Amino acid sequence: MKEFKFVIDGHKYQTSVNEISANLAEVTVNGTVFKVEIEKDEPKAVARPTVSKVVSAAQSGVQTQAAGVQVVKSPLPGSIVKVVVKQGDKVAVGDELLTMESMKMENSIKSEYAGTVKGVFVQAGQNVMQEDRLIEIETAAVAAPAAPQPVQEAPKAEAKPQTEKVAPAAAPAGGTKVTSPLPGSVIKVLVAEGQAVKTGDTLLTLESMKMENAIMAETDGVVKQILVTPGQNVMQEDLLVVIG
Repeated sequence: MKEFKFVIDGHKYQTSVNEISANLAEVTVNGTVFKVEIEKDEPKAVARPTVSKVVSAAQSGVQTQAAGVQVVKSPLPGSIVKVVVKQGDKVAVGDELLTMESMKMENSIKSEYAGTVKGVFVQAGQNVMQEDRLIEIETAAVAAPAAPQPVQEAPKAEAKPQTEKVAPAAAPAGGTKVTSPLPGSVIKVLVAEGQAVKTGDTLLTLESMKMENAIMAETDGVVKQILVTPGQNVMQEDLLVVIG
């Protein structure tokens, strides 16, 4: 079991994470137990360079999508803060549907589909449980484009493997270390080295379990070092920021 302490908006939270299986964890926040499903990235095989390259549907910006009604469910127990869309609205992939508060963090729930909002089943102030139905989106079928002709490329020289592993940047001695509470991806960093911050200030935004989470300062001080950049994947307990 791993234990963490958070200070969010001036309130202290005692959190412990007990991994039950490869993708399921038990999270306890101030004595309240939540079961959390963890989405882990699968390792990708390294592709060898080829003489020809075919532009895929994903690369062209057009993806396949089946027709039907897609259900958006709550990823965690929480409370609805606001609903951004209403029945009949058109939405695209990545559009914000609603905001919910879970574990004292506001999380933006975004659409994974393009289509029309068929139904909204929650309202601001309503409490929901994990897997509760939030919104239904009616989607139309989108076919993949015809495969284009291969584009010839000159063969690339195969890169030699590195014999030494580059060590991550070392954190300076002293200071308060801000670590990642969960595995995820850094969306944006909102502070700079040398900047003064106060308790509760947002340092960066982390996407985890398809939700955006604000990582906040636990103490007043000055940002000594930032060890992550937008787009970087981090694991639980990875060092993010050091405040002196």
